[in-house]
Amino acid sequence: MDLFGKKKNVIGVDIGSSAIKIVELKDTKKGYQLVNYGIVPIPSEVIVDGAIMDSFAVVEAIKNLLAEKKIKTKDAAISVSGHSVIIKKITLPAMTEAELEESIQWEAEQYIPFPIGDVNMDFHILEMATGQPQMDVLIVAVKKDMINDYTAVMSEAGLNAVVVDVDSFALENMYCINYDVAHEETVALVNLGANVININILKGGTSTLTRDVSVGGRQITNEIQKQVGVSFEDAEILKCG
Repeated sequence: MDLFGKKKNVIGVDIGSSAIKIVELKDTKKGYQLVNYGIVPIPSEVIVDGAIMDSFAVVEAIKNLLAEKKIKTKDAAISVSGHSVIIKKITLPAMTEAELEESIQWEAEQYIPFPIGDVNMDFHILEMATGQPQMDVLIVAVKKDMINDYTAVMSEAGLNAVVVDVDSFALENMYCINYDVAHEETVALVNLGANVININILKGGTSTLTRDVSVGGRQITNEIQKQVGVSFEDAEILKCG
């Protein structure tokens, strides 16, 4: 992160449904270098469908992880997914980014299933060929309540959420930074979590389809537990080999 010409350290915090993960990277001439990493499990009822049900448990887990790994950086990047996140690709008449900035709220209103005043929204122009009458635009809307819940637990844990991304796009950023992307190459990125699978299909490094599927590793563990007749913990061990 560059602030007034000076690089500022930012840690990544992943608040998942089965664990909280923190990563600290260093930008070097040879690329990003891993400086610190930590993970702490959380009970299954703490995060449900992407919503924070027990903010105290999340705050304590983050605090303990920061203390254990001796992380002093206060600025953090987080990401969200779930039913409160809406991602749509729409086609609009060609216009400048400044013009779109003024009209996007009205253009997007018909695609967002929540009152427009209840969401934080952003957009990205995917493709705008010179002289063409139309352009593709990606719009992302997240319910304000969800963002407020996530940024609040970060604040209570002593961190500043300077970036709030979407899980599938964070996955895309990771891929594009670490791998050479061919112009015509189509790649499916899949992040298998405990309760949700994030899918992002890229063509030439541009997102063409994103989906969050409400199935994950925990469902596999539950099935093993049922079929074999063991505890959840033992089923998790069997699943992991």
